[in-house]
Amino acid sequence: MRISRRMAVYSQVSKFDPNTDITYTGSRTILDDGNGNWRVKFLTSGTLTFLKDPKGIDVFLAGGGGSGGQAGGGGGGGYTKNIFGISPVKNTGYSIVIGAGGAAVGSGSGLPGGATSAFGQSVNGGLGGVRSSDNYTRPGGAGGSGGGGYNSGLGGTDGANGGADMSAGGVGQHTTTREFGETSGTLYSTGGRSGGPTTGAANTARGGDGFATTGGYYGLAGGSGIAVIRNAA
Repeated sequence: MRISRRMAVYSQVSKFDPNTDITYTGSRTILDDGNGNWRVKFLTSGTLTFLKDPKGIDVFLAGGGGSGGQAGGGGGGGYTKNIFGISPVKNTGYSIVIGAGGAAVGSGSGLPGGATSAFGQSVNGGLGGVRSSDNYTRPGGAGGSGGGGYNSGLGGTDGANGGADMSAGGVGQHTTTREFGETSGTLYSTGGRSGGPTTGAANTARGGDGFATTGGYYGLAGGSGIAVIRNAA
């Protein structure tokens, strides 16, 4: 939960309504955080326009998750970034690109997730889990949180490295992957595991599982990334 911000100018902040004061050509979700605070989650790529001055925004970006390797490591979660205190210009179109998750693979190593970008800032997707000829060098992909190493390593969470088994886990970013870096923020960018059945869900930036226990040991797809804005502190 966020503490009510900008007490001295609260009456000005409350006048901005993201339901009516922005347009977006893609898919979005608007959240009311109470006390005049709001967030907008951008789920697909598009163009954002402010019809009224929002008095400053904060931005959270997560890249797409990498896919798992076929008989290999789990994919890395998408990298994340927070940008605070941006002042957008009203009636100006801002391109937002949501990184796709790495596609599922039937052989070989997993594929990286796509980059997410907005307001001149960008963050990379996670890397795919590795499938090599040597059972002991099939690590998880690096990313926001690392993918699990072959054969049953767990994916990392909240910026941690992936778990090791026969191979090393992927390296995480070692900073929180929670929205806006807050302990109560939504958690994104979990690494995929090796030896699991899970595909990364849309807008989670999760890495896909490698050495999947269903579907012929394929490497499963990573989840797409996300961009989130809120009224600035």
